[in-house]
Amino acid sequence: MNRLRLLSGGVAAALALSVTGCGGSSDASSTQQPDNVVVAVGALPDSLTPAPWGGSASHVVLSGLGSQLLQYKTTATASDPCGQPTTEVSGRLAESATPAPDGKGVIVKLRKLTSQFGHTLSAEDVRWSLQIGMQRQPVMKGTLSSSGFDVNNLVKVIDDSTVELNTTSLTSFSVESLQNNLFYIHDSVEAKKHVTPDDPTANNWLSKNLADYSGWDLEEFTPGTSLTVTADPKWEGQRGAVKRVVVKAVPNTSTRSQLVQTGEAQVANGFEYDQYASLGDSPNVSVLNCPSATRDTLMFSTKSGPLADVRVRHAISEAIDRAALVKGAYAGYGKAAQATFPGGDPSSFYSFNLDDAKKLMADAGYANGFKLDLSYSATRPGPVAAKSAVLIQSMLKQIGIDVQLQNVASSTDFSSALIQGRFQAVLYSEPIVIADPAFYSYAYYAGDAPSNTTGWKDAKFDQLRTQLAATPQDKTAQRNDLIKQMTAVVDAGAPILSLVETRGIIATKKGLTGATPLSNGQIYFNALGS
Repeated sequence: MNRLRLLSGGVAAALALSVTGCGGSSDASSTQQPDNVVVAVGALPDSLTPAPWGGSASHVVLSGLGSQLLQYKTTATASDPCGQPTTEVSGRLAESATPAPDGKGVIVKLRKLTSQFGHTLSAEDVRWSLQIGMQRQPVMKGTLSSSGFDVNNLVKVIDDSTVELNTTSLTSFSVESLQNNLFYIHDSVEAKKHVTPDDPTANNWLSKNLADYSGWDLEEFTPGTSLTVTADPKWEGQRGAVKRVVVKAVPNTSTRSQLVQTGEAQVANGFEYDQYASLGDSPNVSVLNCPSATRDTLMFSTKSGPLADVRVRHAISEAIDRAALVKGAYAGYGKAAQATFPGGDPSSFYSFNLDDAKKLMADAGYANGFKLDLSYSATRPGPVAAKSAVLIQSMLKQIGIDVQLQNVASSTDFSSALIQGRFQAVLYSEPIVIADPAFYSYAYYAGDAPSNTTGWKDAKFDQLRTQLAATPQDKTAQRNDLIKQMTAVVDAGAPILSLVETRGIIATKKGLTGATPLSNGQIYFNALGS
């Protein structure tokens, strides 16, 4: 597979991505790898579709099942079971994804795959799924648009196994975006049977049933609690030795730890960070401590009140001792952020400086502080949120801010409040949905991004990000310079503070293969046992 290249000036005649390979390998020995795997997670979503969106819980299910056109390529090897995060993609449902010769689209050729209902993957499946996807989950429309696709005329059917996804302008991540788990492809023949006037996308039925090309039959799904799938023997794709996957929501980290150590669960994550050390000492458990591009952040609503004043936001940043946060909440895993985006120059506002923080508060008219509602959830960024919240509460008290902690237990409620802007301040983790910085810097910072609910926007930032999206990934020096400029603008505005650059950590049964987190931090069920 060739790495994505984008020619200067938007010309794409020579731009080609040949997708070969698909997730897992079919040569895994069932005598060495288990037939059944139990995955213990902190939370499961209420739906098997992206609507309603369940935050990290939805990522687990949709990435795991994997009925997307592409996936992130893994660089893991036997000697390096983690590998490095990458922006390179390989095929799931697609055999190839190639920019059109005229530079006005991406031509996708489909594999021959069969759904649970015996229907063959078709161009109509792609057309219908992407169209209804934009209706049921508005964030998807914004994501497609920001990736350069023409959302008003998205899909041209070329033949039964080929589509052209029309673009308004190819970006550095147009092809890469097709691995996004929002872009889920359904068996449209079966799904259309359940369309009603009140439910034109058949979401009510699809949220509780599988009609896709994932290669898994649905055995059981209890919303928010458990999911069990078994390997579809008719599926033509590649997979590892694992033939049955049970995903259980186990909110209590001690219980999850016990399940892994006793062998009742073979994969688990989302622990308190100090638990990983003890798990690594267990004779039956391996802990993968992998590189990651994910950041845990503190997000503000800048629309009104004290947080509308950038001096207050800078004061909060300087009052947070990020090194102490890494040590106290993250048990030393991860790195204290020095700027909003990795790769940017260190910002003075990211230095721990209580004296300057107090001065900024006084200059803004809040020398005596104010009350601040801080929302957090163990569903994202994970159990560490509770410790982080308490430490931040204590740190901000030193500059007079009275932090009121609000624990949101439901992953759906937490995500909904964030998308709708119903927060004052919130602890959050920005998952890598699309690893190219030109995208993830769009999602929460661009002025026109549907998911940007902070109220902050900056025309210079939007201009720089647009330049980055139009700059080929192999133009490293140019891209790094643009990222540094973007970082400086966001650091000055401080709508979101990066706190900790985290690691991708997962506990597995010793000897189990294929559980390496991909660049989006998730595992692929078909890779288990590969």
